[in-house]
Amino acid sequence: MSVRVRDLLKLPTLSRSHIAAGEAGLDRIVSTVSVIDFTATSVAQRELYQPENSANEQLLLTSIEQDNYDLVTDCTKIEQLVKTGCVGVVIYYVGERVPSLPAEIKETADRLNFLMIFAQETQKNMTYSAVISEIMFAIFQDRMRHPSFAPTIIGRVSAMPEYRRSVGEVLKLLAEQIQASLAVIDDKGEIVYRENWPKEAVVNWESLLNVVEKINMNGELPVTTSDGMKITHWRLPNSEETVLFVGRQTVTNLTCERVAETLQTALNLWGGQNQDDQNLIRAIIQGQIVRAAKLGRQYRFEPKNTQAALIVSCPNDVNKAKMKKWVDQLTEQYTDQLISDWYNDQLIVLLEKTPSYQNWQNWETDFKKDDHQLAAQCVVVEAALVDGVGGIQRLYQLVSQYLPAARTILPYRLFFNQADLEFARGCQRELQEEGTEVIRWQKRLDSMQHNLVETLMAFLLDTPQNIEQAGDLLYVHRNTIKYRLNKISNRFGFVPGVMPESFELYQALGVQFGFCAAMMIQANWRIKQVKWKILVDVPNDKQ
Repeated sequence: MSVRVRDLLKLPTLSRSHIAAGEAGLDRIVSTVSVIDFTATSVAQRELYQPENSANEQLLLTSIEQDNYDLVTDCTKIEQLVKTGCVGVVIYYVGERVPSLPAEIKETADRLNFLMIFAQETQKNMTYSAVISEIMFAIFQDRMRHPSFAPTIIGRVSAMPEYRRSVGEVLKLLAEQIQASLAVIDDKGEIVYRENWPKEAVVNWESLLNVVEKINMNGELPVTTSDGMKITHWRLPNSEETVLFVGRQTVTNLTCERVAETLQTALNLWGGQNQDDQNLIRAIIQGQIVRAAKLGRQYRFEPKNTQAALIVSCPNDVNKAKMKKWVDQLTEQYTDQLISDWYNDQLIVLLEKTPSYQNWQNWETDFKKDDHQLAAQCVVVEAALVDGVGGIQRLYQLVSQYLPAARTILPYRLFFNQADLEFARGCQRELQEEGTEVIRWQKRLDSMQHNLVETLMAFLLDTPQNIEQAGDLLYVHRNTIKYRLNKISNRFGFVPGVMPESFELYQALGVQFGFCAAMMIQANWRIKQVKWKILVDVPNDKQ
C-alpha cells in the first residue's frame, strides 16, 4: 500500500495540476479521497475535523471562486485537517486565473507538509467523479500488487499521537484497506473491538455472533446472509482471539491471513491490557469504544453523556491512590455522576453534568485548602464543554500538547481551562510562523521601560487583571500599578485588558516572554530581561 501523492499527480486527471504549497509532502501515502465544500457548514464537515471520525491519509477535493477564495486560505483549517490525517487538498479554481497563496498560508502548509494543489485553468471543467475514479483505481491496483500491508499499517499508527495508538485505530485502517466491517472476538465470544465499513453502515454485531458457529474456522466457507452480506471467521495466529469479516465481497484466505497478522501485531503492541484492565478512561482515550461502553455499563456511567472533565497533572512520585481518593471526595460534593482514573501521570475525572460557575470556584477554593500537601504538586485543567467521547479525546490531546506551553506562559497559575490551552496553541503557532503582528508588538514592547512591560505581564498574564494582586506579585503599591497602566494606556491608545483591542497584546506577551528561550534560538529576537523581580523600584516610583 504505497500510493503516494507524487504518483497520483501522474494520473491524466491531475497531470496538469501544480503544487502551491507543502511540496515536502509529495511522498505521503494516500489511502482514500473525498470532497469537501468549505462554503458549507454541515454535520459532515464538522465531523471531518474530528480525528476520531476522520479517514487517515485522505486527499480532499474542493472548488473555489474569487468570492470564497479566503475559505481555503485559513491557517486554522489547515492545522485542523492535518490533525485528522489529511495529506492535502486539490483546489479547482473557477475564474480567470489561478491565484497565488498568501505567504502565511504557504508557510503553514510547508511547515506541516500539507499539500495544496491547484488544478490549472484548462481543467476547470473536470468532474470530481473522474478524479475520484482514477485515484481509487490506482489505490486498488496497488493493493492487489502488495497484499502484505501489516508493516505499513503498524507504521502509520505508530507515527500517530500517543492517544491514537491503539488496536481500534489499526482496525479502522484495516477496514478501509479491505473495504469490509471487522470485529475482534475474545475467547469468551465477546466483541472487544469493532469497526464498520463504510463508517455509516449499520451492522448488528451481536446477532452475527449467532452464526459464527456455522463458519469454518479457516474461513473457507463464508456464510451469506439474507441481505447478501458475506461473513467470514478467522483465528488470529497463536491466540484465542478471532476476527469476524462482514462485507459484500468474499474475503480471500490470503487477505484474512494478512489482516490477522496485522491485528496480532497490534494486540501485542497496544492490546495487552484489554482483558483485565478496568480503566474506563484508558479505554476511551485509546479508542477502545466497545470496551468503554461495556465498562460504562459496569460503572453505570455513560461516556457519551460526558459534559465536563477535570485533568489533574501530577509528578511521578505522587501518592496516586491517596490523590484519587481525595479528588473524588472533593468533586462528589458538587456532582454525584462522575468517574475517575489515572492515565499515565494524569488523574482524569469525567462528569455527566457541567457544574455551575460558582461550583467551579468552590472546587478550586477547596482544592487549595488541601491538608495533604498534594495540591501544591499538581496543576489542574477544567473543561466545561467536553461533549462526549470525542470531546474527551480532543481535550486529552490539547492537554498533552499545550499544557507545558500554558504553564510557561502563565507560571503562577494552578488552574487552567480550555481557553488557556487554546491561547498557548496560538502563541506557539505565532512563534513558529514569526507572524508580522507579533513582530510589530515585539518592537513596541522592546522599546518600553522594563517595569512597564513587567506590569503588563503581571496584570494580564499572572493575575485576573487584578491591581491588588499585581502589586503584591511585583512588591509595589497598588497606586504604582495604576500609574503604570495609565501610562501604558496613553501609549497604546486603549486600556490593557479591554477586548478585542488587547488580543494581539496578550498574544505578543505570551510569545515574547513565555517562550523567550525558544525565541532566542529560533528567531534570534532581542530580549533583555524576562520575569525579573523589581530591584530598583520603590513604591512611589514615577517612571
